[in-house]
Amino acid sequence: MLIRVEHSTSYKYSEPLLATTQYLRMTPLSGSTQAVENWAVICPGAATTPWQDQYGNTCHTLTVTKPVDRLDIRVSGLVRTRDTSGVVGVASPELPVMLYLRETPATLAVDSIRDLANKSRGQGDRDRIEILHDIMLGIAEAVAYKPGETHVHTTGAEALEQGSGVCQDHAHIFCAAARALDIPARYVSGYMTQGVGHEAHTASHAWAEAFVDSLGWVGFDPTNRACPDESYVRTAIGLDYSEAGPVRGVRAGGGDEEMSVHVSFPNQQ
Repeated sequence: MLIRVEHSTSYKYSEPLLATTQYLRMTPLSGSTQAVENWAVICPGAATTPWQDQYGNTCHTLTVTKPVDRLDIRVSGLVRTRDTSGVVGVASPELPVMLYLRETPATLAVDSIRDLANKSRGQGDRDRIEILHDIMLGIAEAVAYKPGETHVHTTGAEALEQGSGVCQDHAHIFCAAARALDIPARYVSGYMTQGVGHEAHTASHAWAEAFVDSLGWVGFDPTNRACPDESYVRTAIGLDYSEAGPVRGVRAGGGDEEMSVHVSFPNQQ
């Protein structure tokens, strides 16, 4: 599938923004599931410096050094994707798989998450893929998709306790549950062009990947109860949202901030 992505993020400020430095993880890489044909990051009035982080993500540092009233970030490009039934495999080079057993504040395996994981594991020597599918479906049942009830600092444990959240929360819970069973798991950010009416049509999306010895990394999307197919575009990976989210940084001044995000997929083929 040939996917054109148009993604704009705009920030408006009640007072002049004096300075800001933002890390952008909004550029997909070619790999087993996709080939990037062209891609551009456009930030009027700001300087951007490309670099690569420890996970192999393509990043940009955005810097504003003079007062502005608004900040616009736009990315666009063409990505050709293919359906691999969720199998990503293993890239080369890549960090040691066991690194992805590490807990973070967003993915702490509290008792409720351990209970969900152990219920999915069940009795006997179950196949790892079957266990991971059960974790995915268990999260979808336990945490209803409800935008606006969580935020970027909500932990997986908090979303599970309140029984509602968004794709970010689902991915955090999945990572925590898989790691509780000693299965390496990582957070994935990107886009989804088709689904069941969720935010993936108007904003960026998030899911998780777990490591299976015979296959490598395999994607699981609790929000849509499915493994990623050709309608998904991967942009970044990390231990949680803080390491793979599209935009993260600091600012001086600006007063109150109002953010608007729009994603579209024109001329999808």
